[in-house]
Amino acid sequence: MMEGLRNIMKKRGLKSGRQKLLALAMLVPLAACASAAKPEAMQVTAQASDKAFPQPLQHAMCVRAVTGGEETNPLWASKVDNKGFQSALGLSLDSAGLTAAGSSCSYPIDVNLLGLSQPFAGFDLTVTSHVNYKVYDSSGQPFLLATIDAPFTATVSDAFAAVERLRLANEGSIRTSIQQFFDKLRDTKPK
Repeated sequence: MMEGLRNIMKKRGLKSGRQKLLALAMLVPLAACASAAKPEAMQVTAQASDKAFPQPLQHAMCVRAVTGGEETNPLWASKVDNKGFQSALGLSLDSAGLTAAGSSCSYPIDVNLLGLSQPFAGFDLTVTSHVNYKVYDSSGQPFLLATIDAPFTATVSDAFAAVERLRLANEGSIRTSIQQFFDKLRDTKPK
């Protein structure tokens, strides 16, 4: 990297220390590495709600499968992988008192991350996650099918580096999606 920087400075005719410092300051944000979304930052924590979850769902749910996620390439952009999403949803179910004990899951959940709509660049970065949730009853029949589009914006005040802002926007979008999924669960009537 340093050799490349020296070559750029030579080609541009940058000789003074001030010019070199300015060039370096402009290149540092480009050298940052993208990191994957963190499960603990995507989880929904228990919060008081006017409407409780239906009784049959309490301590009866589990995450069976998460598909559609992507691994993060450190040289490109932050993404959400299957394992991280599954962990975040599992932690959220735990926090809400919905996780089944052991292998006694009566309401398995399958999740398909259809995609993340991410901006290429900008100061305020808005990411919209597109997630399909399927909840099955004990007989294996789906009783809740929901596709949720959840936007979230991370601003420069949240993080100066764009790669960090994008990761925060990804995490916020998945957290918002899980919260909206929980809102739909509260409105269901499982058998």
